[in-house]
Amino acid sequence: MGKYLGLDIIKTEKLEAKLQTTIEKETDLLRIITTKDGKRRILHLEFQSENEKDMIYRVKEYDGIVQRKYKLPILHFVVFLGSGRMTMRAQLREDEVFAAFKVLNISELHFDKMIQSQIPEEIVLAILSDFRGEQPEQIIRSIILKLIESSKSKADLRKFIQQLHILSKLRKLDTETTKVSNNMLITIDLRDHALYKLGAEESLEKKTRLDIISMLNDDIPIDKIAQYLRVSIDDIIQVKNELHEKETAELKRVAIINMLERNISIEDIAESQKVSIDEVISIKNELDQQQE
Repeated sequence: MGKYLGLDIIKTEKLEAKLQTTIEKETDLLRIITTKDGKRRILHLEFQSENEKDMIYRVKEYDGIVQRKYKLPILHFVVFLGSGRMTMRAQLREDEVFAAFKVLNISELHFDKMIQSQIPEEIVLAILSDFRGEQPEQIIRSIILKLIESSKSKADLRKFIQQLHILSKLRKLDTETTKVSNNMLITIDLRDHALYKLGAEESLEKKTRLDIISMLNDDIPIDKIAQYLRVSIDDIIQVKNELHEKETAELKRVAIINMLERNISIEDIAESQKVSIDEVISIKNELDQQQE
């Protein structure tokens, strides 16, 4: 997101989003005054008997609260009542002064640039970007395809698809998003996965295979799965390889559908995806039947 904000970020540290603070603040004295020049202002006085290290930030906090409520210029005074020397900082540094905020309008960002990101949290925001005349269904399909490529696990993919559904409502595209995501098989239940339909050639029981895949999707180490389910590591590796092959095939199918909807020629699709022309035609026929 840094590139869209004009920032060259090399490191981030996560902070708690919820700011714990008391809502009610009480000043020592607060008045609306009118000066001789006819201007109305807020007069704010704070009485301090000792030096307070963070007094400057406390006054800054009052400034925001009072400004928001009364929307008038404010004059802040701290009256020091202590016997010694006043050492509190009385002025904000230049980089501490809030004067304006910059605006990043997602709807003005080009979709083709946002979809190039490898960060799922950024990719989902592409649903709010400028489609540049492209059909929403095609855009949604491209976003989901990119999420499939960039998500680290099935659980992450489900989370980002859910975020996509929520964001799509802001553009009234939730119906299209639901339709496209369902067609792309990403909401398929594990029990309907084609790996469970391999028939008699499977050496493992279907329930055991289901448990293995479920645990693999939760990123549980292979040795732990073997110990828990009492199966061999070789069996788990075999299931993992089969799962990878099937997911690769599904990913390729999604890419072919995406290219068909962009009116790319069947020959070019077959060449780029390294599949036969007959396979592309078969997928095209399936799409045509769904639209009838």
